[in-house]
Amino acid sequence: MDFNNDGILDLLIGERDGYYNFYTGNGDGTLHALDYPEDNMGNPINRNYNSAGYLDDWNEDGYIDFIAGGYDSESLTGGLLQVYLNTGDDITSPVWDATVIDLTSTVCNKWRITHQTYDLDGDGDKDLVLGYEMGNIWFAENTGTNSNPSFNGYVQLVCDGGDINVYTTYSEGGGRARENVADYNGDYVPDLLVGCNSGWIYMFEGYGTGIEEESSAAVVSEFGMTLSEVPTTGLFSVNLTLPFASQAKISIFDATGRLINSSNSSCQSGFGSLQMNITDSPAGMYIVSATVDGITETARLIKIN
Repeated sequence: MDFNNDGILDLLIGERDGYYNFYTGNGDGTLHALDYPEDNMGNPINRNYNSAGYLDDWNEDGYIDFIAGGYDSESLTGGLLQVYLNTGDDITSPVWDATVIDLTSTVCNKWRITHQTYDLDGDGDKDLVLGYEMGNIWFAENTGTNSNPSFNGYVQLVCDGGDINVYTTYSEGGGRARENVADYNGDYVPDLLVGCNSGWIYMFEGYGTGIEEESSAAVVSEFGMTLSEVPTTGLFSVNLTLPFASQAKISIFDATGRLINSSNSSCQSGFGSLQMNITDSPAGMYIVSATVDGITETARLIKIN
């Protein structure tokens, strides 16, 4: 993730002792270590043990926010999962708000949880995918909106071999499931990689348009847009969910608001993806908008060299 918007990928690592390490990329494969993060009241952001962090624009305001997990007590229910919104006015220097959004009770209070935002069910909003100490991979559906996510617990993810649990379902697996969701094979369907403490990494290939789908003609109730292959070196996909056949206009703006690319496409109802190309544009932050029948969705895009 490029959290300081300089067009170079950065790194966020959790520690066993509960701290979070931020490193900025130098552009030559090396990294620069920053101080441990603090909120805007000067309080260190840490957990007692096994911190896990993720960066995403949680409230869709164009600024990267910090999702901080970990646990504060030696208990299976001693976990914490909180969002620190970025309230800074400089997009290159995040300021983490001490007034956290606490997801512990509405998503998960388990220890050693890792987490990633991803629209896994293909309905146009960001969900949470969770990896657990005991090998499980869980899915928490966003029942709110992209700008104001809302959750009510989680469900176990399954595959055609049973529960996706790399500890109990697979004999060579182990605990501490660590998840990563992406379209690894380029078929516009999300896939899942799960690592574990035995050293094995399991690949679960997606073959539908969303979880718990009963047919290839899934019903879409509202318009939504997400991006794939991001950060990008130039080629990326705009994934649309459409309740009915529509004309979709895709526009890409640079950080100054200048239009650098656009396209108009006729799209069928359901799920679809449009390829876009900004290969000739410089590294940095861009805004992608999709407009269908007067409704516009936007997402932030980072281009790297």
